[in-house]
Amino acid sequence: MGRIHRRQLLQAAAGAAALTGLQGGSPVRPRIGLVPSTYPRLARPSSVDDPLDYERVRDMVWTAIRLGTPRAGSLEAKIRPGSWVVVKPNIVGLRGREFYRTGDITDMRVTRAVLEYVARFTKAGRITLAEGGSYRSLKDPAKDNVVYQDGVRRDAMTFDWGAEEFPGTGGSFEDMLAGFRKEFPGHGFDYVDLSYDCVRDRAGRFRRLETPRAPNGVGAFGARPDYFVTNTICKCDFLITVPVMKIHLQSGITCCLKNYVGTAPREAYAVPGTFHNAQLHSGHQVEGRIDPFLVDLAAFHPPDYAVVDGLRGLQYQEHNCGANDQMVQSNLVLAGEDAVAVDSLVSYLLGFNPWDMEFLHMAARREMGVRELDKADVAGAEPDLLRRRWAKPKGWFGRANRLWRITANPAEPAGQWKPCEIPTDTIHFDRWSGGAAPSGRTFAAATRIESRGHAKAFLWIGATGRFQAHLNGKLVLAEESRTRYRNGQFQQSVELEPGVNELVIRLEAIHPHPRVSAYLIGPRNDGDTVEGIRWMG
Repeated sequence: MGRIHRRQLLQAAAGAAALTGLQGGSPVRPRIGLVPSTYPRLARPSSVDDPLDYERVRDMVWTAIRLGTPRAGSLEAKIRPGSWVVVKPNIVGLRGREFYRTGDITDMRVTRAVLEYVARFTKAGRITLAEGGSYRSLKDPAKDNVVYQDGVRRDAMTFDWGAEEFPGTGGSFEDMLAGFRKEFPGHGFDYVDLSYDCVRDRAGRFRRLETPRAPNGVGAFGARPDYFVTNTICKCDFLITVPVMKIHLQSGITCCLKNYVGTAPREAYAVPGTFHNAQLHSGHQVEGRIDPFLVDLAAFHPPDYAVVDGLRGLQYQEHNCGANDQMVQSNLVLAGEDAVAVDSLVSYLLGFNPWDMEFLHMAARREMGVRELDKADVAGAEPDLLRRRWAKPKGWFGRANRLWRITANPAEPAGQWKPCEIPTDTIHFDRWSGGAAPSGRTFAAATRIESRGHAKAFLWIGATGRFQAHLNGKLVLAEESRTRYRNGQFQQSVELEPGVNELVIRLEAIHPHPRVSAYLIGPRNDGDTVEGIRWMG
């Protein structure tokens, strides 16, 4: 991991703003609290390597919440008296399972601090800890995917974390909630296992609900628009998402919006013999991307507030991969009302180009929040001083160009090519033209790229067919692909000129389903879109 300088933060913010803006948007700039353990206004500032005790973590969480001021003026002002407040951490796994390692789930100290804040400073009537993990409840008679501890079957509520996993706190969530009931008798505390909370019809069968449309009319992004969802998420008055920030194999990062996968009821989505949301993935992903269903699930109750555990997380991928350096200790906490803006900042802190987060574009289209970093205010620490380049997932690639001018007759004047905004990374020429393409049929696609200056980049092309790519009239890449289609299969170093650049790809069909995708990757060639450009179509 390496340090990123402030100039790069400003470039990323400006580039994101120039690319694709939020339609409409909130008139008030969202505010994000960013608090590392070194923050001088903490009662006991500590080094990034300090294991921290509960009191110091609580101070970080509460300081981040107070800095990440919502439009209501404070979190306690936003939560109305008598409200049902749900706190949803990420507790996808329990220690002892093969895929678990420290940094995999939301730190118990952060979850406890959020619960205590709500109990101590708000007039909430009911405070619920809710999660759905890849392990069965004690009430589930099935014998697969169960967790035993010292010979006793456990689940999220009863698992004893001991005193070392989360320094300064420990035990079980069951004990934690029991302690809160005694300390704060004016609130009701309970736990809901979201894996078993599916909405049902009158006959008791699992019931799918259509993804709610946003006020601007945007609906579902997933391959199918209706989902199994939980009563708790749909019915609660106030939802606080409390994820751990880490790398994810498919979405790049997992944080506020990715945390919604734990709200999908496994009782409805798991296949026999397993207890993960296999049918959520197979039924709703689009061309291998899970981003569509992340945003669709969040649409049933977008986050009312977000608190991010950045104490310890995982690089390379979201679960244990066996690498000695996979766990990264950062000792920081983020908080804010706009979960989209928070996720954008997290992606930047982990070393990504936020523009490459597909789910952020979708969430912004739903007016769920602000995607552009320069449209949010960060209070507390300077993000550029905390940014590191975490190891990205294997095979990572960002977001391809979506704005094209396409033709099935490359000989016709370019001004007659048809503008097209594609919904995914890939142009499917057969779908665009209305049928399978005979061998030898030719297509072309063109786009313009605005660059703030000279920029070294890598052109990544995925294709099925025989293609040539021209940049500013110069042939830069020519290949033939008859094998399995892969995004970014062909890569070539290129240089962008200041101002507007023209990319033209001509493709000859050698398969009934010709297709192509194009990415411009930064000089590290790590899958991130080069900063400082704008696709213009």
